[in-house]
Amino acid sequence: MITVGKTGKAKYWGNYTVTNVVQLQRPVKCFSHEVGEAEFEPVLVRLKWDTPPSDDTNEFWFPYWISINGKHKYGQFAPMMGEGALLELLSGAIQQGYFSPEFLKGLNEAIARNVPRNGKAQT
Repeated sequence: MITVGKTGKAKYWGNYTVTNVVQLQRPVKCFSHEVGEAEFEPVLVRLKWDTPPSDDTNEFWFPYWISINGKHKYGQFAPMMGEGALLELLSGAIQQGYFSPEFLKGLNEAIARNVPRNGKAQT
């Protein structure tokens, strides 16, 4: 697993240090017609770049592990996850102070503007 303090080098973006890691309490149980049962473990990692690659700094990384038939496989392509897993990761990230007050204020305002009055998700 990825741990706080780990350093590395991204092929195109340069050197980074892992500053925070949020994981689920337990993996998400999944089923695939191709492989049967599997466990999915998405992770939310915050990075600090030696030289930020853009003005937005690309601080957040979503690697994951998937276990099929007891074999763990690492992945870092765009993960798919359900609302429960995403909410758990984001809640953990908020508790660890990942996000700036400005980001959290903007998120709160976006949520307030878009919460449906009837309790059903907007489509």
